Amino acid sequence: MKKTALVMLMVVICAAPVFAQGPFNDVPTDHWAYDAVNQLQKDGIVIGYPDGTFGGKRAMSRYEFAVAIARVIPMLEKEGPKGFVTNAELQKNLADFAKKSDLPDISKLATKADVDALKKLVDEFRDEIAALGVDVDALKRDVCALGARVDALEAEVRRVRWTGDVNVFGIAESHRSGSVEAFDLDEREIPLESTLGRTVGVVRDFDLNVVGRVSDLTTANATINYGNYLNYIRYVDDYIDGVRPTIKDDYQDGKYFVDGFFPYYLYIATSFGKGSLTVGRFPLQFTPYTLKKIDVDSYTSILKTDDGNYPVDGAHLAMKLGGVDLSLFAVKNDLNDYLRNGLTGQPRTAIYGSGLGNPIHQVGGYSVGGLDAPITQTAGIRAVFGTPWKGNIGATFYQSWAADNYGIAYDQARVFGADLAIPFGNNYNLTASWTESQALASDGTSLADIDDDNTAWDGKVTAGFGKLGVGAGYKRIERNFAAAGAWDKIGRWTNPANVKGPYADLTYPVGRNLKLLVAGEFLKAIDNAGVFNADDEITNAEFGIKYGISANNSLDLGYEWVKYNPDGSGDDQLETYLTIGWAHQLSPNTGFKVGYQFINYDAGNGTGILPYGSSDYRAGLGVIQFGVTF
Repeated sequence: MKKTALVMLMVVICAAPVFAQGPFNDVPTDHWAYDAVNQLQKDGIVIGYPDGTFGGKRAMSRYEFAVAIARVIPMLEKEGPKGFVTNAELQKNLADFAKKSDLPDISKLATKADVDALKKLVDEFRDEIAALGVDVDALKRDVCALGARVDALEAEVRRVRWTGDVNVFGIAESHRSGSVEAFDLDEREIPLESTLGRTVGVVRDFDLNVVGRVSDLTTANATINYGNYLNYIRYVDDYIDGVRPTIKDDYQDGKYFVDGFFPYYLYIATSFGKGSLTVGRFPLQFTPYTLKKIDVDSYTSILKTDDGNYPVDGAHLAMKLGGVDLSLFAVKNDLNDYLRNGLTGQPRTAIYGSGLGNPIHQVGGYSVGGLDAPITQTAGIRAVFGTPWKGNIGATFYQSWAADNYGIAYDQARVFGADLAIPFGNNYNLTASWTESQALASDGTSLADIDDDNTAWDGKVTAGFGKLGVGAGYKRIERNFAAAGAWDKIGRWTNPANVKGPYADLTYPVGRNLKLLVAGEFLKAIDNAGVFNADDEITNAEFGIKYGISANNSLDLGYEWVKYNPDGSGDDQLETYLTIGWAHQLSPNTGFKVGYQFINYDAGNGTGILPYGSSDYRAGLGVIQFGVTF
């Protein structure tokens, strides 16, 4: 075992002749033993004496040195690398999805470098060891056998790596008042007469992440999902129409609470020169205004649906050419059962245009470009350039094709985008973006492409003043803009369009364990579109407090207030959400959180913008989530 036999060996070796300068003061860098001693010292096998010397001042004869090696090597071979599991045992552990803690701590065991160091010592003292009557050739075979075992184990550990995430959460809803159904932030309908005790649903989600190293340059990657979470949310790229179930047997006979396996990611990645190639089902995103998936479940923390990546099927080539990083991709979007639109430009939620189910976009669809059919395939390119100011400038283009069996007027969409991020000193940063989406008319139609009122501009400056962080910006998102991004959320309204105006945010740590966040948007409608008239006002204010009670406990308080103020006649409409949460960390990889949200909508006098109807409602939603990573 590394910490026993090898230490015995090197403690005896400590009395070697006095040298000068090295990792220990008495071992010179040009001595034959330097590399071996240095390696064993780095590994923590040898720590030396307090004065920094390796073994004291007494010279040790080569005969004494040979005795030490001859005595220790058989002990090492006899005891073996204790703590290691055999290949068969390791395979069994992996088959049972062993936790990291169940596997041996490789850092405490003999490594290939340690065995190589022993080989050098045996070779150096071959004659002296033979003089003791020891079979040197047999000793060398023992060391080589040990090296082979270490090599095999290290290769096995490097070859396959397993991690995972397990989340189980309970969710319940309550309709408190009002004559109509209520809705939460994720467009989840809360029926009349719902109560917390009668609407409890239990959702399970298990992700097994596997990385297999095929070679030094190639890996095979998989995220295999099991549970009912994906069935529960139904689509990762869009909200559903109508009701999302919260209890078993609620709507369509509990269909959406059925457990199942699904390969969320499954791809091969290989590197070559200054590039890499990914093939299979892999994650893809660029910028919030060009390509980023919305979060369809804001009440829980599930990495694969929170991180903004679209799961797409195809190929992605990344290269570095001079000072330019290039990404080229060609993917299918209709091979994934949990992509509703393939790429979603305007989700099926919140503020609609001329009627229920019709977005503000002129074409009236939900897919990228406003297309009213699911996207089947997409191809594009992104380039990122460095700037003299240590910033980046990015440029993005992609084109999407819709299903060809719908007889639709618009069947293709294009997205162009440019973005920059430039730091000024240590305390100031500028970010800005311009993006345009186009809907292309189908062949054989006399319609024109949608290439007006289709851009999005956004610029922001952030600054730090001591502990105070401040940001201010301006955005303009026109009614026909519909890239597959995730740029904003105002109450229930995800990816708002036909709005313009300034916004700001502020963060400040009030104390050691208390952090404050304040943010606001002060927007106006650009054109008469849907329920809006030009210059109608939408004001969004958010306030949050995070209090760290202890290293393992924190309290969160959040409040969001949205006011719709018509420019003409009519009363203001208010949408508010008050959220209270507690998070507790049981261990570095285990924790749970509890939260409850109060949901209110005030329609005023029932005239004006009326984004969500003319009737008030009050509701609530509670979530308890328990999560483990391994």
